[in-house]
Amino acid sequence: MKQSPGKTRRGGRYTKVTSDPPEGGWGIVVVVASHLIMALVLGLIRCSGVFYQSWKNEFNTGAKETAAVQSITASLSSFSGIIGGILTKRYSCRFSGMLGGVLASCGLFVSCWVANIYQLYVTAAITGAGMGITYNAGIVAVALYFKKKYKTANAIAFSGCGTGMIAAPPLLQLLSENFGWRGAVFISSAIMANGVAFCLLFRPLPRRVEQSAAESSESDDRAGPFAQGGVLVASDEGDNVEEDSITGDDRCCNAPDELQNTSDENVLSDMSNNSGYVPPKEAKKLCVAATLLKTYSELLGLNIFLKSYRFALLCLLQFQFSLPYMGFVQFLIPRAESLGVTPSSAAFLLSLFGIGTLLGRLANGVLISWRPTAEHVTAAGMTLAGLSMMLLNVDNYAVLAVVSFVKGFAIGFLVAVMVVLTRRYVGMANFALSVAIFGIFFGAGVLTGPVMAGWLLDVTGNYQTVFYVLAGVYFMCVVQILLLPLLKRIEPGIDILPSDR
Repeated sequence: MKQSPGKTRRGGRYTKVTSDPPEGGWGIVVVVASHLIMALVLGLIRCSGVFYQSWKNEFNTGAKETAAVQSITASLSSFSGIIGGILTKRYSCRFSGMLGGVLASCGLFVSCWVANIYQLYVTAAITGAGMGITYNAGIVAVALYFKKKYKTANAIAFSGCGTGMIAAPPLLQLLSENFGWRGAVFISSAIMANGVAFCLLFRPLPRRVEQSAAESSESDDRAGPFAQGGVLVASDEGDNVEEDSITGDDRCCNAPDELQNTSDENVLSDMSNNSGYVPPKEAKKLCVAATLLKTYSELLGLNIFLKSYRFALLCLLQFQFSLPYMGFVQFLIPRAESLGVTPSSAAFLLSLFGIGTLLGRLANGVLISWRPTAEHVTAAGMTLAGLSMMLLNVDNYAVLAVVSFVKGFAIGFLVAVMVVLTRRYVGMANFALSVAIFGIFFGAGVLTGPVMAGWLLDVTGNYQTVFYVLAGVYFMCVVQILLLPLLKRIEPGIDILPSDR
């Protein structure tokens, strides 16, 4: 039976093992592989707008139905990150990444033979889920191999997002012109299969034993009732082990004192108000319910929302931010083609968007290090993104090219600075869970954004209304950002180390 991470059982005893990040060596190979995985995943997800007109014509669908293909792919890639995290923790980055690569490649391969748009929805879901699992494995692998140099390694890996968005649009457009969209998707499945080989490079780190057999024996002696049928639970934070009893009643008895006191006060209050008697079993049920409520609220991160109102607003901003973002990516190429621009020149606009995104991610640190706060930088970025969205209504290719680059730059540093704000609001202790919650809100936004933009296009029949509405969403975000100082005064707050601010 596989043991929990960080613990191994030898001769009936649990021994703690750890892995020291090499800070180089094979870690360089891991960073390069992760960079290429990011390029494959983001390049294929963000640039499917190249096939938008081909799908619309072949399946005889409206803008909303056609745009839903990218919505499903992008949203499933965000939602499946949770599954990827579970697989990575249970097995390894290598296994989960290779599994995701196989799913993504198979999803693209089967897409070549779809007969209608609904079958394409199914294959898009498979592709998106596989890409999300592979993407998660690439992020975790870099974190495992680096500690002191993690910021640099992570920046290099994440720059693959810009690399993919620069290279994918002209490549997919060239393949589509020569082999049709089905042939282009077929070749894309072969390209995505390289992700399996890249994840094969995520070899597990060698483990080092930290606890001796004698210390393990003492721990077993302290565990006591283990030999009588208890369940031994290994803590992720240290070497201590504790016995988790089986019955819910015993869990209630072991609940924190403050929960028991609260429950007792509630029981006494009910007795005094109703002049009735509450049986001990009912009081115990209340204790169990309170314990479970507290446990699951912490597990799902609900306690973070209750303590940090600024983080709750940031999640709402993340959802709104992703709506026009994916709408822009979906309809940039069709907008350019509506002006009579050649397909290859229209696809080049997405490459300019990728270049701007790459530079925006790199410039993020410089912008924050200046006198303006991260909140001010975020508001400026949202304003710039909204203005660039409005300028997409200008009927000039040169203007569209400049706007694509500026929009990419704004998006690049907005994504990075919102991660910085998350860390400041919740601290490193809650950072991992907060990032997962962020992914859920982003996935909901990318699922809704293209569909909403497609519906507006079907109703109005012109792109001007679509881009004005999407620009208005950005300006609404700017107004909401102004509420952050107020929320800071009234929120309960989270204890955050000075190094996290």
